[in-house]
Amino acid sequence: VTTATTGKFSYLCWVKNCGTPPAKAITFTVKAAVEDFSTFSFSSVSPDYMWYSTSDGTSSDTPFQIDCDGSDSLSTVFLQEVFWNSNSVATSAYTFQSPPSSTESGVYQCIMRNNGVAKFLKQKTTNVVIATDPSIVVSSSTTSIYDGTTAEFTCNVTGYPVTSVTVSNDSLTLDCLAGATSGDTTCSQKPNSPSEFVIKVETFSAGEAGTYKCSATTKWYKTDGTEMGKSAENTIVL
Repeated sequence: VTTATTGKFSYLCWVKNCGTPPAKAITFTVKAAVEDFSTFSFSSVSPDYMWYSTSDGTSSDTPFQIDCDGSDSLSTVFLQEVFWNSNSVATSAYTFQSPPSSTESGVYQCIMRNNGVAKFLKQKTTNVVIATDPSIVVSSSTTSIYDGTTAEFTCNVTGYPVTSVTVSNDSLTLDCLAGATSGDTTCSQKPNSPSEFVIKVETFSAGEAGTYKCSATTKWYKTDGTEMGKSAENTIVL
C-alpha cells in the first residue's frame, strides 16, 4: 500500500486447494501521522551547558533534573525518553545523583515520538558538564635513585573535566596528556588507568636530581559562556 486514507480496513488471505480453502481475516488501521510540528514545544529542558562544582558556592547536596515534557496543539499522545550518550536512561525526566557525579556528564537528548506510528518527532540535545576540582597524589614525596638507573614515579590526577596535565622541573616541562618526551624523560598515561601518569627518567644522573612538579587543570563553562577552571599541583624530590 503506497497511499492510504485513515480508517479501518479488512483483507481475507486464503490458499486454494481441492477442499475448502483455509482463510484468515486480517484487519489493520491507518492512523494519521502528525506532520505539523510548528506548535510543538518542550515545556522544560536543561540549557546547553550545566555546571556544578564543590568549591564554587553551589550546594553539593542539591541534585538537578532534565525534564522532557512536550506538547503540541493537537494534544497528541507522545512517547518520551531521555537518552544519555545514546543510551535510554529515563522516561520524561532524569534526576541526577545527590550530590551529582562527574560520571553523569555527557550528551543528553530529550526525544518525543508519535505514539501511533512511532514516528520521530522532535529532539533537544544538551551537553551536561559536572565539574569537580582537580587534585594530585604523587607516589612519594622523596625518592632516592642510584646514578645510571631509571627513575620512575607516578602522579594520580582526579577531577573533571581535566584539560591539562604537566610535569616540570628547572629545565623542562612535559605535556603528559600528549605523552611528551624530552631527552631521556617521558610522561604518559598508564595503560588502562587514565587518571594515573607515569614519569620516567632513563639513565638518571646527578644533574637531573631536584624537585619535579606535577600540575593539572580542569576547565568548564557556565551557561552564560563564562570560562571556569581550577588548578592543582604536587611535588616530588629525586
